[in-house]
Amino acid sequence: MSKDTLRIDLYGDVRIIFNDEDITQKFSKKSIGLIAYLLCTPSQQASKNTLKDLLWIDAGEKAAYNLRFNLWNIKKNIPEVGGENFIITSGNLCRINPNYPIEKNIIEKLENLQSEISLEDMNDAEDTGNRLVFMEHFYLKDCDDFNDWLTLERNNRERRLIAALARVEDYLEENRDFKTALNVLEKMMFLSPFEDDFHIKAMKIYAELGNYGEAAREYKNYSEWLKKELGVAPSKNMRDTYLSIARNARMDTDGILHVKDKVYDSDFAAAAEMLRSLFPDFQGSIPVKIDNWKGLDQKSQELFEALAKEKIVTIGR
Repeated sequence: MSKDTLRIDLYGDVRIIFNDEDITQKFSKKSIGLIAYLLCTPSQQASKNTLKDLLWIDAGEKAAYNLRFNLWNIKKNIPEVGGENFIITSGNLCRINPNYPIEKNIIEKLENLQSEISLEDMNDAEDTGNRLVFMEHFYLKDCDDFNDWLTLERNNRERRLIAALARVEDYLEENRDFKTALNVLEKMMFLSPFEDDFHIKAMKIYAELGNYGEAAREYKNYSEWLKKELGVAPSKNMRDTYLSIARNARMDTDGILHVKDKVYDSDFAAAAEMLRSLFPDFQGSIPVKIDNWKGLDQKSQELFEALAKEKIVTIGR
C-alpha cells in the first residue's frame, strides 16, 4: 500500500487499514455499517435522514446526535490526506470524497471484471483466498432495514464475483491451464455449492488430465452431499457426463487401462469406483499397463500399489 492510502476490506471480516495499520477496532459497528453503506451506493452518498433510519430508527431524537458522533469518530480516526476528508457532509448529504485515496482490493477489482482477461486478473482470481463472502459475519442488532440491505448487497456481490470468476475460468480452460482453472472452480463452488455446472466442469478437467479417479471422487462426493443436504440426486446432465467420461476412458483399451506419466493421486475409494465403472464386465482384477512407472509421482505410485494389493488391478510395467 502506498503512503497515506486507505484500504477497506469488505470481504470476510471487515478490516479498515490506513498506512498498513489495522484501525478497525477504533470504529463502532454502526460506524462500519455507515462506511460500508456509503461505499456501496452507486453515487457513494446518502441523506442524513436515510442513514438515521438505517442505523438508529428506534433512537428518536437521539438519532441525529448518534449520527453526528459517528461521523466525528470516523473523521477523527481516518485522517485528512492532502487536505481532503474521507467523508464530506454538506447540508443533508453525506458522501465519500471522490478525491480521497482509497485502494481497491483484489476482489473489488475482480467483481467488476467484464470481458477482457489479463494476467493480473488471473493472478487475482488465484489470490482471493477464502475471503469471498461480502461482510461475512457482520450484523447490526435492531437494524432490520440495514440487515435487509446487507443481504441484498451480499447476494449481488456474489453474483458479480461468480460471473467474473467464470470468465477467468473459461479463459484458463481455453489456454489449457487446467490446474489454475480448477483452483478458480473451487472458489466458484464455495460461493455457489449447488451449481451442477461447476462440478461438471471439474469432472471434465480431471478427465482431460487423465485423472479419472478424481473425476469419480468429484461425482461421488457431490452426489452424497446433494442427498444429505437436499435429498435429491444429481441432475441428468451430471449423470450423463459421468457415464460419458467412463466410456471415453475405456475406449480403445481392449480391456487394458493404459497409464502414462500423469498424476493420478486420487483417494482409494474414488479410484476403485471409477475403475469398476470403466470395466463393469471384469470378474477379476483389471489389467493396468503402466507405460512409465518412474514418470508417476509418488502419491500415484502408492495409489496403484494399494489398488493392486486389494486385487482391484493387476499392474504391468
